[in-house]
Amino acid sequence: MNPSPAATTPGGAVLVTGATGLVGGELLDQLRSGGATEVVGVSRRGSPTDPDIIPWDMGSEPAPAQLRRQWDAIVNAAANTRWTMDPEDATAANVASVQALEPLASEETHVIHVSTAYALGLRDGVESADLGDYRNTYEWSKAHAERVARDSFPRMTVVRPPLIVGRRSDGRAARFSGMYTLVRGLTVGTVPAVVADPEARFDAIPVDELCWLLADLAGNRHAREGSVLTIAAGMAAPTVEEALTAIVDALNGWRQQRGRQPLERPPLISPDTWERFFRPLVREHLTSRQQMILELLQSFEPYLALGDPLRPDYVVDDILPCLETSSTYWADTTPRVAALTPRPWRGLGKGTVETSHP
Repeated sequence: MNPSPAATTPGGAVLVTGATGLVGGELLDQLRSGGATEVVGVSRRGSPTDPDIIPWDMGSEPAPAQLRRQWDAIVNAAANTRWTMDPEDATAANVASVQALEPLASEETHVIHVSTAYALGLRDGVESADLGDYRNTYEWSKAHAERVARDSFPRMTVVRPPLIVGRRSDGRAARFSGMYTLVRGLTVGTVPAVVADPEARFDAIPVDELCWLLADLAGNRHAREGSVLTIAAGMAAPTVEEALTAIVDALNGWRQQRGRQPLERPPLISPDTWERFFRPLVREHLTSRQQMILELLQSFEPYLALGDPLRPDYVVDDILPCLETSSTYWADTTPRVAALTPRPWRGLGKGTVETSHP
């Protein structure tokens, strides 16, 4: 079953957290354009242009007085999606923020909690509190957040998306994270190779289709209540090789229109080959900055080598055009970076520090 843009519009009061983020911002736009009776957003700093987005640092502050009222639905899209957070920061961003919602949710409030398709970690479940059972602190904290949400809210639905990119129609994204770290790295020269299984699935969905589902759940107060729903491409997702080719082709199309040199698609190296041969070989010859870049890129590796595709409840099809449109939107929004010509990596020897460029 696929989400639909004709989702039911909420008739009551809806609170959206993370309202200036990738998901929250798109959802707020959809709810308002759909004629929702009352929609209020919150984000850590608020919005200088939108008085209906209230500033609230959910991880460290009690809820502002104006939020202490009856809500028909709360959609929790607040999160820090960085994979490299320390446990304390991950807990504050992704767990404490859920706990902060408890005083705002009555027994009649339907809480829709946005998690991640990878909260199941390495053991295919969210029950473990052991960090070693997850690929990173993000997964670990999102699993913890699901447990807290389940125990805190009488009426609750969990939605688990994979990587999220811009809207299908125009690629628009309020924030550039996740896949965009890789996209940016292609132009600035911080991705000399991609460590991945070429046949693994690159599961990423457009933000508007995720928000159609969230809006539908907020509008149908008893729809799928108590469920845990995964929205993803699953077997319909392109392979890593297909996805990387689509992203590079989109960037090169943008660059060609501006007379810029085309990018070369970085080589794909299997994780086993990388760990056994390349990493030990290059470690002694890279600069300290190059070493740091490789450590950051390493956080992508587990998601580009998953052997089993996700098994979604809601299937999103035709992902390659979304990757192309999203990459082009990123380039239009950050033209100076998108037009860069990446420099080849040149190791300077053990102990040498290079900070000006890769």
